[in-house]
Amino acid sequence: KAAEVMTAEVERLNRVISELLEIARPSDINPRPTDISFLLNSSLRLVQQEAEAAGVRIETDIAPGIAPFTLDPDRLTQALLNLYINAIQAMAEGGQLTVSVRGTTAGLELIVNDSGAGIPDEALNKIFDPYYTSKNTGTGLGLAVVQKVVEAHGGTIRVQSTAGGGTRFTITLPGNGQEEGQP
Repeated sequence: KAAEVMTAEVERLNRVISELLEIARPSDINPRPTDISFLLNSSLRLVQQEAEAAGVRIETDIAPGIAPFTLDPDRLTQALLNLYINAIQAMAEGGQLTVSVRGTTAGLELIVNDSGAGIPDEALNKIFDPYYTSKNTGTGLGLAVVQKVVEAHGGTIRVQSTAGGGTRFTITLPGNGQEEGQP
């Protein structure tokens, strides 16, 4: 039992240190053509067990025909994991996490939507600030890292939330990775 607690604590500290390093390091990315469907499914598998334990159903809505997109799959996976974990934690009584992706004329649009508690209006303009958190155990670095990763890709992130009605994060990445003629 003590070993399990120590292991969990080491993993937590490792995440905190990784987030601190992510905030401190330059925003260099290592872009390469990436299968978006594979990236999303792989990243969701990493939180599957945590979601099941919390009673959260995961759904994906991946538009067909999305060509490989040039981005940094490791950094984008990290950003998505931060969004997934926040969503799961916001659904204390269970709920639905939906991850959608589609090609647009502007590039690629990724949406992470949850049916959780939502974000109060007064907090919406602070959630991307480093060290801002509404959780007792959070570092306040997760969403700051997400924003930094998205901006390093030349993209934008928007949030829509309703108290008690869930939260939707929309990431738009510019079209530098879409092949001609693809959606």
